[in-house]
Amino acid sequence: MKQKYLNVFALTGLCLLTWTIETAAAEEAAEFYLEPMIVTATRYETNEIKPGYYKIGEQQLKAGNYDNALDVVQELPGITIMGQGVSGGRNAYSNILLNGSDRYIVVVDGIRANWNGSSYNDFDFSVLPAEMLASVEVLPASAGAIYGNAAKGGVIRITTKKAAEGVKTSINLETGSYGRERENILQLGKSGDWSWLVAAQKSITGDYSSARHSIPSYDNTENADVKVTKSWGDAAELTLSYSAFSGRYMSKIFNYKNIETDTTKPANLVKNIFMVNARKTENNISLEFNRKISDSENNVLGIYRRGSNAVYDEGSNVPNPWLIELRTQGFFDRYTKQWHPKNTLTGGIEYYQDLVLDYQDLTSNYNDRTMISKAVYLQNEWRLDDRLKATGRLRQDWNSSAGKKLSPAVAVEYNPSDKLLYTLAYTEYFAPPKQLQVFSPKNGNEGLKPEEGKVYEFGASYKPEYSLTLKASIFHRDAANVIAVDRTVDPRRYANVAREKATGFTLSADKRFSEQWRASVAYTQTKVETERSKNMPQVSTMIPHGELQFNLLYDRAPYSVLLQGRGVFDQANGRGENLFSNNTYWVWNASVNYKLNKQAKLYVKVNNIFNQFYSSWDNDTGGFLGVEEWYAEPGRNYQIGINYTF
Repeated sequence: MKQKYLNVFALTGLCLLTWTIETAAAEEAAEFYLEPMIVTATRYETNEIKPGYYKIGEQQLKAGNYDNALDVVQELPGITIMGQGVSGGRNAYSNILLNGSDRYIVVVDGIRANWNGSSYNDFDFSVLPAEMLASVEVLPASAGAIYGNAAKGGVIRITTKKAAEGVKTSINLETGSYGRERENILQLGKSGDWSWLVAAQKSITGDYSSARHSIPSYDNTENADVKVTKSWGDAAELTLSYSAFSGRYMSKIFNYKNIETDTTKPANLVKNIFMVNARKTENNISLEFNRKISDSENNVLGIYRRGSNAVYDEGSNVPNPWLIELRTQGFFDRYTKQWHPKNTLTGGIEYYQDLVLDYQDLTSNYNDRTMISKAVYLQNEWRLDDRLKATGRLRQDWNSSAGKKLSPAVAVEYNPSDKLLYTLAYTEYFAPPKQLQVFSPKNGNEGLKPEEGKVYEFGASYKPEYSLTLKASIFHRDAANVIAVDRTVDPRRYANVAREKATGFTLSADKRFSEQWRASVAYTQTKVETERSKNMPQVSTMIPHGELQFNLLYDRAPYSVLLQGRGVFDQANGRGENLFSNNTYWVWNASVNYKLNKQAKLYVKVNNIFNQFYSSWDNDTGGFLGVEEWYAEPGRNYQIGINYTF
């Protein structure tokens, strides 16, 4: 304990010392950016070569004809989608992992957007239409200080579009396989000091087919988004954002049950395959004030409130219908001061409440439960010379359920030449349990400890020429008090069942052959191992041993073409050959765009070109249900659409 505080005081003293060095040389004006980012005071740019950082920008978003942010994010290295088919809105019953973890931070337009309610995802990416996105980025775990306390896997940052001068309206109409219908309208406008974004989308998809059989399904979703900004020149801007989402889903559930009522006799298992209905709504509002105090300092103040209501309907064969209504509300204040061209300080506070307004299932219900999270943080970045930059950070968290934690982090960047960059980072994280894990009358455990851990990251990038970027990054993670369901007790309950060790790496190359041709390839390998407590079950991760992503983009008017391939190698990751429809496979997609004139674009997209049979959720029934009766992903399917802009 004494050593821990000595380390803290040493880091704080080092930060204070560097604020004062070289002040006599501070004659020249400091270069400053209104949106200082974690690890570096400058924002990440499109051509940034930082290891562990990946981005899908405007050019790929336009060529790819994606539906929503969920379709986009799965194209990024380090992302694993553990999906139960496409029914149920995909994200409702799926797990999305970043670097092998379901604990990561999602940031939308600079504001933390995570939920804390159920044991499912912290954020539903499917509620953001792709047409309103400017970029989607993956940042390493060391980038999590300012946005939250649980960046175990890293940060996913989403930025929506901003208007240029004038008004531009875009209408998109689309049809395709599985009774597909999608209509979207987006308007971006700017007049004087006012700018705005207005978007609306409706999407319907019916029964779908895998490469082998038809699967009953139905999705019907609607989105509405409004963002209005008032600016005062370069001095300040105030942004009000509101979004609403509504979805109705029908899903086919594959399961089995024991019909033997006598507990002294062996189990008598029968198949239990049934249809369920589900529905979900979201309403989110935020207000952010960004003020440029001077050329060397700025302040960002934000308040937000998000609400979600999800219902998993009861049916004749549905064993566990449920309803959950959540609300997250809070504020943050972040101040950045560039004391010297080589020294930048960022500090801030945050406060938010995670509320379960209502939860109901067949055996229990609870309401009006609240977790409160508070934090203060201090980050100092200094350039020791033109080639070496270091960042130190301290974050103090308080959580009403999980207690408090002081988390330090240190990152170093070294440029031995203009073509080469090395990064090294050490980060401690603090992940409180989710509300359902604590408060559920049936499975909750108010004695749960927070998950805590350490992340070590190293990266290197090499840019031998303007058109080629090579990257390599590796991480190792040690986690204690991992939370999962304890299946050794009756009734089952959440418990701190294991320690976790995870190691992974990503190798990538991005090559621009000409103004028209660009290609990228990235290989990611992740291994997560758990050391179980006595008699505790293994914590399943469903992370493939390796994944290779390939993109080839051609863009020359009037055509643009995007070819994407994803190869999965040993999806069961050594756990057996019969857990998935295919253990090793490739899936290829292609999108072709033709610009009819300055206003109109016609496009065709073919997904799963070679009709690959595969699934991304493991079949853990011990062979009782075959792969034909499991959560297969869609086979070959197409989309045809037209986009008109005026």
